[in-house]
Amino acid sequence: MKTNYKKHPAFKGMLLGVILMMCIFSFNTMAQVAKENLRPAAIGKKGMVATANPLASLAGQQVLAKGGNAIDAIVAAAASLNAVEPYMSGTAGVGFMLFYSAEEDRVRSLAFGGWVPKSFKAMSLKDEAKAADGAGHGAIETVGPRIVAIPGNLAGWNRALEDYGTMSLKEVFEPTIAYLEDGVPITEFDQAMWRGTVERVRPHKESRAILFKDGENPYEIGDIFTNKPLAKTMRRIADEGIEVFYQGDIAEQIAAAFKKDGGFITVEDLAMVPGRVQWTDPISIDYRGYKVYNNPPPGMGIQQLQTLKIMEGFDLQAMGHNSTEYLAHLMEAIYLSRIDTDKYVGDPDYVDVPVDKLLSDSYLDEQRKKVVERVKNRKIADRSDFTESELKLLGSLKDKMDPKYQYATTSLSAMDQWGNAVVIIQTHGGGFGSGYVAGKTGLIFNSAIDWMEKTPGLVNSVEPWKAVGWCVGGMMQFHKDGKPELVVGSPGSFGILQSVPQVAMNYIDFGMNIQDAISAPRFRWKDELGSVPAKEIIIETRVDNQVLKSLRQMGYLLDTSLGDWSMTVGGAQGVSIDRKSGWIMGGADPRRNGYAVGW
Repeated sequence: MKTNYKKHPAFKGMLLGVILMMCIFSFNTMAQVAKENLRPAAIGKKGMVATANPLASLAGQQVLAKGGNAIDAIVAAAASLNAVEPYMSGTAGVGFMLFYSAEEDRVRSLAFGGWVPKSFKAMSLKDEAKAADGAGHGAIETVGPRIVAIPGNLAGWNRALEDYGTMSLKEVFEPTIAYLEDGVPITEFDQAMWRGTVERVRPHKESRAILFKDGENPYEIGDIFTNKPLAKTMRRIADEGIEVFYQGDIAEQIAAAFKKDGGFITVEDLAMVPGRVQWTDPISIDYRGYKVYNNPPPGMGIQQLQTLKIMEGFDLQAMGHNSTEYLAHLMEAIYLSRIDTDKYVGDPDYVDVPVDKLLSDSYLDEQRKKVVERVKNRKIADRSDFTESELKLLGSLKDKMDPKYQYATTSLSAMDQWGNAVVIIQTHGGGFGSGYVAGKTGLIFNSAIDWMEKTPGLVNSVEPWKAVGWCVGGMMQFHKDGKPELVVGSPGSFGILQSVPQVAMNYIDFGMNIQDAISAPRFRWKDELGSVPAKEIIIETRVDNQVLKSLRQMGYLLDTSLGDWSMTVGGAQGVSIDRKSGWIMGGADPRRNGYAVGW
């Protein structure tokens, strides 16, 4: 029997509470400052869910209202993205989780980021840097069943529920199945994503039948999107458990479809996943009185920690938020840290990742000195114009980042009344992943192998059953006095590793609440695979014009063509808590469909 949540007493109370709190509540330590922001922060005391879509956040809050905890809520929200954000992630996608257990008083990391199929043959793939829509990352073909990594999202959700949740898959999948069956409305952002990724879907008959309106055209504003085949699959998983997906009848359907269509996924590949998805210890640093946690390799979150530690050596408040001095130092810190992830980070079962060295005080002190020297040299150069070759480079890089260059990742965060805190980043890899739907399952499969290297011998080169080295592993929890105060993540390709530190420093160093910290203007280096070290920076034009001019005079190639707000700099979602009062504040990125809902 379906639950009518609109009539649920707890749900009614939740909505009323949210409205009242947003009308009457404020306090100094978490004051909402409107500035150029488009929305207030969400506020609650019993729980908070922040995702890239209001319906996903609502799915999480429905679970909280029924007595679930943060893990129950975030899994419900993550699964619902199958329906409300199908181009970004789903059951056949991959991801990472960073979780604080209040009962155990510890932070745990969970990687379910995908693996190379055992029978994968790299040399059979085409050497092409991108598909027609420009969404390629590695020098490998980027559309179709041959580029699919063994999916981990379902195993990750299930592991978290079994170990720390209070509800069953059947309970937390209820909103997802309803959305898939009954349909969800298409927003302006959805329409843009559909239009930008049509060429990923078009080659595949089963995909067109589900992801194109009437099997022919992309969905538009006002349309209602359903995926009834996936609703059927999710119901079977809810009733029978994840074994049916990884070892049973659905696994056999998936493997048969991949064999028929030239892919590599087999039942053997799928069967090994639940055993590979295990909790590990996070990596961490100290930053301005906080203990900061992140995921270890194969996640690339180490870059975010390096950036923070380098910046900790500067007086950021004296520099001023988004001033020339601040941005120049931060740009150089990120530039150097990205070189490290490109060089060192891969699956630690296959490569030696020198985590201790990369996070050591002595190494980061040297990196900080390099930052100072690089900024100093740029000031001496005092460039007022660019050479013809540099302008040509700027133009060529703009072509790669046109509106069709769509990333397909999402981030979501949650806290509950018992003190648990969790953040997930999950992804399809490209828009609608590989564009491939396996048989009649309705499952949209990822394109995660596109984020690896075809060339042998590199840290992230493809090898059978090797885990993907991932920027999506980059998310952070900030703890003070042993308890979480801030959890935050963001999508945005390798911009994830840049956006999350910017949001965190806005909160920690400049005293912004979580919503303002997310909404403030950001930048990112164009540092995709094959583009390291990076040469150009995308920056939002809400940054002061004089600052932009000064940065250009220092020789930075700035792309301001995407305007005041750009999803290219990420779509962060975060949650913070004021420990003295117990009030929780949620922020979500207006650059996408982001929305936080508190209870």
